[in-house]
Amino acid sequence: MNHPSTVDLYCLGICKQSDISCLRELTNKHIPLLKSMMKEGLAAIKSIYGVDQDQIRVFVHYQPQFYHFHVHFTRLENEVGCSVERGHLITDIIQNLTLDGDYYKKRTITYKLKKGTTLHALIGAYLEEHARDDEELEDRK
Repeated sequence: MNHPSTVDLYCLGICKQSDISCLRELTNKHIPLLKSMMKEGLAAIKSIYGVDQDQIRVFVHYQPQFYHFHVHFTRLENEVGCSVERGHLITDIIQNLTLDGDYYKKRTITYKLKKGTTLHALIGAYLEEHARDDEELEDRK
């Protein structure tokens, strides 16, 4: 059943709980949920598509495309969305939360910001304004 068309397999597991919007909100109390989403998602992919779990990458985006917690399941051959600046493996998330229950509330999370987004424009305006402030300070010296 492992059909060639499953090479670009990309599935989403959407959390039924509506109180988790993104990675930043996860704590150690969510570990059972994360394990369940991973286990059930991998089982469904095996059952429907015939793809073994060792051929699937399971990860979360930060920043996500939409703010309702969800998990991505892709074939290892499919590298869409799993770049190091954005994709966080669910196994790493579980391990980090096991070590520190508030890991993602404390951690600085670096990510790639796309040009043209509202946040990019706000940061650009802020930096431009403060660059002018810095120039004025230099001129006063």
